[in-house]
Amino acid sequence: AWEYFDAIGEIKYAFNLFANILSRIRIHAAYVEDDQDTPTPIKVADVSDHTKEAADIAMRQVFGGGKQAEILRKSSINILVVGECYLISETEWQAGYPKTKWRVVSTDKLVPLGKGFGLKNRRNRQAKDIKPLASDAFMGRIWREHPRYSDEPDSSMRALCDLCNELLLLSRTVRATARSRLNAGALFVPDEFSVSQDVTTDALDEEDLDAYIEDDHDEFEDQLVDAMTTPISDEGSASAVVPLLIRGPAEAGEKIRLIKFERAFDPQLTNRADRALERILQGIELPKEIVTGLSNIKYSNAIQINESFYTSHIEPLVLMLCDVYRTIYLEPALIKAGCDPIEIEKTVIWYDPSGITTAPDKSTAAN
Repeated sequence: AWEYFDAIGEIKYAFNLFANILSRIRIHAAYVEDDQDTPTPIKVADVSDHTKEAADIAMRQVFGGGKQAEILRKSSINILVVGECYLISETEWQAGYPKTKWRVVSTDKLVPLGKGFGLKNRRNRQAKDIKPLASDAFMGRIWREHPRYSDEPDSSMRALCDLCNELLLLSRTVRATARSRLNAGALFVPDEFSVSQDVTTDALDEEDLDAYIEDDHDEFEDQLVDAMTTPISDEGSASAVVPLLIRGPAEAGEKIRLIKFERAFDPQLTNRADRALERILQGIELPKEIVTGLSNIKYSNAIQINESFYTSHIEPLVLMLCDVYRTIYLEPALIKAGCDPIEIEKTVIWYDPSGITTAPDKSTAAN
């Protein structure tokens, strides 16, 4: 799936668009008294100060300092492509003091070592170049459960691998056909042709005549090639407008022909490739209209997303990530901080979608 993500630009654009939109959502610790109610931000909830402080510290440790958008972006791309990733902590020494960094990494980046785990920063790194993680480093698995086997990850790309392979094969076939047309072919010219000469050959003996004919043919070939290539570098040359004059027997002129080595182009290949791409865009977790309609938008601008797209695609993934981050990180952090178990059970991670949802049209409501 990662290979197809890197090879097919439409898939990469669609998933990056999805991830950049989702990264604009803000998540925070919240408290819910009743499951039927919307969670209340924990800072204003009716909960003990100790739980408030512990939840605030835990959230700032992972998602604070501008890291929230990047963590959400990487999480969503990994979930969309392969269905799983890891939240890990790294300890780095800066100015003589240890500093913990939190990152989301793919399942290819986190690799097992003889003892513990390490980070593989490049595809072809040697085992000795893998950076080992500390023995007490935090590692939490994030995955979308497959409906058949819950321990396996699931993603839309799982069902599209055959189509992606077909699209790449068709694209390579078209590219190979186009490359076969880059050569100019071969030009067949009978030996009887030569450039026009003023030298009279009647006075030459047989040996000198053979040498003259051989040199004459070489000169003809040189002038023919020169007449064909000169206009490429010098558009003002006479060869660009005046044809090369060739003298020879009239019957031999009919034998001049151009031999082409190009492969025949099958127009059905393009149609099949377009159909495969259309099926791929219909199968990914993003409306095809969003991909084609927002192709010129810049991520730095305020992206406004309609409500149906948000509720059908963005919100379900956000809810899953909030639940996962609470399960693998926030709840254990509150337990470690010694918070009240009842308050821990009601403490969740919630989200604020105001950065991406479309503002209501008050004039329409008034009408």
